[in-house]
Amino acid sequence: MTRTVRTLTTGLALAAGLGIAAPVAAMDKEITIGHLTYHTGEFGAFGPFFDGVTEMVLSKINQDPPLGMTMRAIHQDIGTVGEARAARKLVDSDGVQILLNPAHSYLSYREFMLETVAENNLPLMPSVHGGAIEGAIGGVSNEPIFRGSPLDTANGVAGMNHAKEVGKGSVGEIATEVAGSQLQKDAALAAAGALGLEVLGDFDIEAGQGNYRSVVSRVNRLAPDAVIAFTSPNVGGSLVKNAAESGASWYIVGSGEWQETEFYDTATVSALNQHEAVVFAANAHAENDAWAPFEAFATASEWAEDIGDVSNSYVIQYFDLLVSTALAIEKAGELNTESWTQAMYDITGGEGEVVYTYADGLAALRAGKDINYDGVTGSMEYTNTGVVSGLFGIFTWDEGNLSQVAIVDGDRVLEIDAMSASCAVTISAGWPWAGLRTFQREFNVNSEPAT
Repeated sequence: MTRTVRTLTTGLALAAGLGIAAPVAAMDKEITIGHLTYHTGEFGAFGPFFDGVTEMVLSKINQDPPLGMTMRAIHQDIGTVGEARAARKLVDSDGVQILLNPAHSYLSYREFMLETVAENNLPLMPSVHGGAIEGAIGGVSNEPIFRGSPLDTANGVAGMNHAKEVGKGSVGEIATEVAGSQLQKDAALAAAGALGLEVLGDFDIEAGQGNYRSVVSRVNRLAPDAVIAFTSPNVGGSLVKNAAESGASWYIVGSGEWQETEFYDTATVSALNQHEAVVFAANAHAENDAWAPFEAFATASEWAEDIGDVSNSYVIQYFDLLVSTALAIEKAGELNTESWTQAMYDITGGEGEVVYTYADGLAALRAGKDINYDGVTGSMEYTNTGVVSGLFGIFTWDEGNLSQVAIVDGDRVLEIDAMSASCAVTISAGWPWAGLRTFQREFNVNSEPAT
């Protein structure tokens, strides 16, 4: 399923209304974004949400687009055809200049992308879901992957750290058999050892089962102090409900996907209330000058109903990643992977003027200034493989609304992961931001892709 949704061209309409000639590039050129997303399959319920977030951000950018080139999204379902086939279609048939969201299955079409970039110096590859890609991949001109979120392993460590902080001594782990969930589970297992938590059991489950009563029974027999789970929203909701039906009252720490209403609706209010607690680790927004203008715009946008809570970590990550992508295009002055890659580092780090909004960043760049974009997710500084840091929180559902109940020290998360992973795990599974940076510095890892 492919869905092309209109974008706003407010800047061009305004220019026409005032009798001002729009730039030639703005009138006859656009930047096409191939958005790898879900409308079918296990994560199909995310489709309208991810599409709405993308369109909301583009509507902000297109008020004054980079280089005068309107940005348009093609929303491509990957739930049925798979990520690799969808990516090839967007690049070969649709000719997109930006491929948004290479993720869990990237390695299956990596060779194709490397060949395409080498031949065309496009597409750019920002990815909100790139935390599932190995941390040693990306951030270079011939593989221009820049992530909008920390590596998936970081959330696994954050959840385990929270269990320790609330006084739990033993845990059971459950994860679906998908790459992102497995990365989080492995990182959490390693973190448990570093934190002195006893792991009583480690269970892998298949997505799409009718129920999860079997694994619930096995966990009940072990009687852990806490259950750590990494699943999609519907699977997580079913686990919570099945556990409550068994008469259990667990302390459950879930994954960031549980922010979605599908989890809340599947779990049911009565089941959530029966458990000791149901919380989940996710990225939190920064308390800075970026938040108020972002919140006002996002909640007033025509996509607000599809988006829901604008503090959702996916919303703020999409926003910052697409805004920084657009600012880097303006900084580069052209559309190719070499100049854009350098510009991504330039506009998110360094000693430039700190800016908190797209408009301020654009104005500063056009005035010939260097900038340092700090968005709603906080600092956007990248490692030399395109891995970004993040802020972590512990959330729960409170009468149908997301509520942040605790803050996780991001530095502590990175420290724990660095303690609990070996160099071999670093290369094969990926570390969060600080651990990866330290490894690359001390061991002189070459981030360029293998040929």
